[in-house]
Amino acid sequence: MWLVYKYDGRDGPCIHLVKWTKVYGEEPHPEWVHLFGHTLDIIPMNWHTEIELHHGMSEWDILHEEFILTFMFEDHWWDTVDDVLQEIKATIFKIP
Repeated sequence: MWLVYKYDGRDGPCIHLVKWTKVYGEEPHPEWVHLFGHTLDIIPMNWHTEIELHHGMSEWDILHEEFILTFMFEDHWWDTVDDVLQEIKATIFKIP
């Protein structure tokens, strides 16, 4: 079964991930990193290609988190600029 809906940014990234898990299951598989790109529209697909090829993304959990952080555009997501800077700092210096 395939997910034919392409994520174009109109819905939140969490909604797309819920649809993904309904089709592909709850348990992550190594091939998910590559397959996920086929469910994205042009701009998110460019992001995915950059992440996968240029940064060597091979972990579903990391891609899942990066997808949410990149495409979550809700205004109430952050309370202050300091919160944003602290989240960026934590992401940059995160040790896998």
